[in-house]
Amino acid sequence: MVCGICVRKAVALAANLVTEGSALCKRCSAHVRNSPIQTRTSKLISKYEKQIEELTSQCNMKSDECYMAWSLVESTNQELERLKIELHQKLVQSDNNEQVLERQTDQLRNVSQKYENAKKLWAAAISNLENKIKAMKQEQALLSLEAHDCANAVPDLSKMIGAVQALVAQCEYLKLKYYEEMAKRKKLHNIVQETKGNIRVFCRCRPLSKYETSSGYKCAVDFDGAKDGDIGILNGGTAKKTFKFDRVYTPTDDQAEVYADASPLVTSVLDGYNVCIFAYGQTGTGKTFTMEGTERSRGVNYRTLEELFKIAEERKETVIYSISVSVLEVYNEQIRDLLATSPSSKKFEIKQAGEGSHHVPGIVEAKVQDIKEVWNVLQAGSNARAVGSNNVNEHSSRSHCMLCIMVKAKNLINGDCTRSKLWLVDLAGSERLAKTDAQGERLKEAQNINRSLSALGDVISALAMKSCHIPYRNSKLTHLLQDSLGGDSKALMFVQISPSDNDVSETLSSLNFASRVRGIELGPAKRQVDTAELQKVKQMLEKAKQEVRFKDDSLRKLEDTCQNLDNKAKGKEQLYKNLQEKVKELESQLDSRMHSQITSEKQQQQLSGKLKEKEEMCTTLQQKV
Repeated sequence: MVCGICVRKAVALAANLVTEGSALCKRCSAHVRNSPIQTRTSKLISKYEKQIEELTSQCNMKSDECYMAWSLVESTNQELERLKIELHQKLVQSDNNEQVLERQTDQLRNVSQKYENAKKLWAAAISNLENKIKAMKQEQALLSLEAHDCANAVPDLSKMIGAVQALVAQCEYLKLKYYEEMAKRKKLHNIVQETKGNIRVFCRCRPLSKYETSSGYKCAVDFDGAKDGDIGILNGGTAKKTFKFDRVYTPTDDQAEVYADASPLVTSVLDGYNVCIFAYGQTGTGKTFTMEGTERSRGVNYRTLEELFKIAEERKETVIYSISVSVLEVYNEQIRDLLATSPSSKKFEIKQAGEGSHHVPGIVEAKVQDIKEVWNVLQAGSNARAVGSNNVNEHSSRSHCMLCIMVKAKNLINGDCTRSKLWLVDLAGSERLAKTDAQGERLKEAQNINRSLSALGDVISALAMKSCHIPYRNSKLTHLLQDSLGGDSKALMFVQISPSDNDVSETLSSLNFASRVRGIELGPAKRQVDTAELQKVKQMLEKAKQEVRFKDDSLRKLEDTCQNLDNKAKGKEQLYKNLQEKVKELESQLDSRMHSQITSEKQQQQLSGKLKEKEEMCTTLQQKV
């Protein structure tokens, strides 16, 4: 079979039927002579038979070649399938390698990110340490320069040290002398005050008013002995009664001269003693003017507080002062707070605070820092005070106005604490009911005023007689002044009188009362040591000791914490080094993996090339087939 054509061999004629140039007839068995055409045909047949044989042999050869080519194609196809399988395996392996590479890349990226973060932190820490080291180097350089300068100044330093030590010793000596002199001054000042009497009495006479002058009243007061403390009252035109006081002021003496003699008591307040300054006299004699004054002519109250702040400022290096002010009035035997912002029906009661001192709970205590605040407080209290009119005075005070100044002091050198009190009292005017013609509410006010002044007189009499029982509780006025009129305090009384001969009887009554007051001997005043403040200081000292112990413990804990942090820093540094080594190792592994990947890709490319060559060869063979 060649190319789908079947070639068969021709049937050979029998030899007996063919002869040279003739053929034997089957029917008659006679030799038939061949014609020339037949002879030629025979030759052609013989020729074609030979060609057929040749073609057959060629066809057999081609068949063998085709079989060999088919066998080669089959083997090539098998090799191709094998290469495809191997290529698929390589692709799968390559995908796996890519996934592994991606995971390792992610891990490496995370490690690298952590490494970068740690690197930034450590870089910041290193930068901070470098700055500190730089600052320390600069400080070391400065210290070196200072040390060099000190070394150069050593020859003069010994002289300077000697001079400084001498100055320090001299300063300490002067300081001791100063404290000794200060103590002596206090002692001598108190001796002088005690020599003059703990209750000092100053007499002040006002000028005749325009009304008195126009009415024809004459001056009944003789001031000839005023410089020596003597004052005479003309009674009945010729008879004269003389009184002696610590100081007598004429109508021409101004407010500054009046306060000059009272100012030493201000020093006693700052030294820790209770002091009471009060003005006594009949209605219309100038008590309120002496104590409060006006904006142009300041009174004792304002000048006292001004002096307090002045001395406190001078002593601020050694003593700390805290000053607060309360303004009260005793009206109809009831205590009223003149600094209260709104009127209240609350009844204030006097309570004992300990060691003979008294206070009124609920009263406003205004802390003052300067004289401007003082003036505002004084004005507020003065405006709230109860006043009224009568036949003697159109603006008569109908209550006892009491300015209480609390002074707390703390000595910075020896730690002493004192709590002293200064009462500045403007008493309501004593008056005769028949002369003032008081009625209704004014009558009740006058009766209460006279009753409280009478109680004050009883206290003065009991003190003068050194009685065992002093009736302080008979009146709110005397009860409030108990700790300032007793033997532990210093007191000053201004007795205010009228010069008019129309008021001689009231003037004599006031001067007689003042004479009794001047005769009282209360004994030495007692310094008011603030035990509560001392106890508070002790508690503060104990608390400070506890805080020191606590801070020592905290410091030790901080040192331990610093040590732990240092150890942690060293551990972090070691971990940082380990991470660096691990990163380097991972980088080397990544490089090797990348190299393997590149090699695998090259092999894959080679296999792809071989596969293409095989496919081309197979295509060529198929075309040939």
